[in-house]
Amino acid sequence: AVMAGLAESNETNDICGAQWLLLWTTAAYAPEHPGKQDQEPLSTFFGGFQDLCRKGPYANCYKDAVKELGKPPVSSRRELMLWLCMAENRCLKKAGLPTKRCRYTDLMSRWRFPDGYL
Repeated sequence: AVMAGLAESNETNDICGAQWLLLWTTAAYAPEHPGKQDQEPLSTFFGGFQDLCRKGPYANCYKDAVKELGKPPVSSRRELMLWLCMAENRCLKKAGLPTKRCRYTDLMSRWRFPDGYL
């Protein structure tokens, strides 16, 4: 399972895993409390993200999450990361895989490195 593998590694095997890697790392490096100037591009990026995962158990998962959960919130990094976790958990559940715990500190330690180097 590609997405399940992202829990431990950044290795991706297809477009589905690659797009989640992009979404997660972009969110983790977004400003903690983005000002208006940063919120606009973040909203465009996450709200208008083109879901290219069209085959397999995760097909259209991000697109469906935006439809069901609404556009990702971009007023804080915490809200954005927790929204992504809920969205990804929807995909994991749909694929019959175990969901992850949506704890902000765990998500940040997974997706953002302490030294700031990706």
